[in-house]
Amino acid sequence: MEKLTRWTNVRTDDLCRVEDPFFSAGIIRDYLQSRGYVQEIFGVTELLKECGLYGSVRLASDQIDRALRPVASGEWMLIRDKPFKPINLEENWYARSCRERGGGDFLINTVSAMSGPGKWKITAMRVNKLASSAAFVANFLTSRADEGRVFLSSGKDFANTTRTVTQEWVPLDEEEQNFSPSSAIHRYGMERKVAQIYVEADDAWDVSGSSWHWRPVIANEEYELKDK
Repeated sequence: MEKLTRWTNVRTDDLCRVEDPFFSAGIIRDYLQSRGYVQEIFGVTELLKECGLYGSVRLASDQIDRALRPVASGEWMLIRDKPFKPINLEENWYARSCRERGGGDFLINTVSAMSGPGKWKITAMRVNKLASSAAFVANFLTSRADEGRVFLSSGKDFANTTRTVTQEWVPLDEEEQNFSPSSAIHRYGMERKVAQIYVEADDAWDVSGSSWHWRPVIANEEYELKDK
């Protein structure tokens, strides 16, 4: 059995069954490219939700790369009955933290007391159903004037819908450690929430100069500089 889970859910007695992040990323890549036709891996759906990809059916290569980043860093761990190469408990920050602080609820509580350099990472997106429902009704009534067009086929049909994005402060990946001296310091596990609205706004990348998208724009991972 193979199970993919966030490092905060891994118990110390499961660490010996955690696959090395390099091989884990390769396994999950094969799985995402086949969309589960090879075998079912529990937890992949939760990973995709955290990466904001839960609505995708066939993932593009850049979307797969985005989903693999937390797997390659060890933030998401692949637990297997017989790992090809168990994760290095000394070299990987997430594995070392699991070993030193135990598992389950105790780990979650103690991790929240640690502070250090890091980055803001999106962990959840929640649509504000009441406000968005009112916006959908108004958009539907307006769309009736567009003869022959199917509702929800255009970005303007989602106009003024809102959602709340949750970001969590997580440690920097191994290849990002050179950014550590200039990074802000926050408690790991600390969350912040940002309200977004779907509107038509300026977009330098679009040939028309504008596009429908969520504002304010939030990257999947954001760095914060410390105050000088």
